[in-house]
Amino acid sequence: MVHMGNTFEQAIAKFYSESDFSLLQETVIGIMGAGGLGSNCAVNLARSGIRHFIIADYDRVEMSNLNRQYYFPHHVGQFKVDALQDILTEINPNITVVTYREALTKDSIPVIYDTADILIEAFDSADAKSMFVEGTLSMVKPKIMVSGLAGIGKSDDLITKKIGTDIYVIGDEISDIADDYPYAPHVSIAAAKQADVALSIVLDKGRD
Repeated sequence: MVHMGNTFEQAIAKFYSESDFSLLQETVIGIMGAGGLGSNCAVNLARSGIRHFIIADYDRVEMSNLNRQYYFPHHVGQFKVDALQDILTEINPNITVVTYREALTKDSIPVIYDTADILIEAFDSADAKSMFVEGTLSMVKPKIMVSGLAGIGKSDDLITKKIGTDIYVIGDEISDIADDYPYAPHVSIAAAKQADVALSIVLDKGRD
């Protein structure tokens, strides 16, 4: 059933068929990491009608995060998952966010994200990305990753590739945050592409 309980949902429902809007509102998105990728991706999905999220991150917002993460000065010091929950529910009060203030492991991922329909990898480090792959091996559901988004310029190099039946990788697959900084434009583009792939999967738009 489509929930039309507030102005936001009434406003965006016109962009979808009733069946598509129902699909968006029933889908559960699991986001691993609430930094630049995770926060920007979540906001894009919330603005598109996604209503249910599972988000884990152990970190707190720092002032230096504001160069690329969807937070504001008044969030500094808060746990990122709490700040992001506030942002998402401010966009749409009907949004539900299950939050975990903990570092994920390959063993905890299948438990925490068991009910998620789509998995979003939003980590910074290569080790964490490898842990994501290992932790989700047994999970038969779409997995959307990012590889290579550092620097400025050549944003058209951030492309989407599908690997196998359920893995999508976004980025240039070359640039490394160890060599250059992750700036807002590339992070935002990659996060928006993650959201777009997720929406395409939910609505079966065939943008593989």
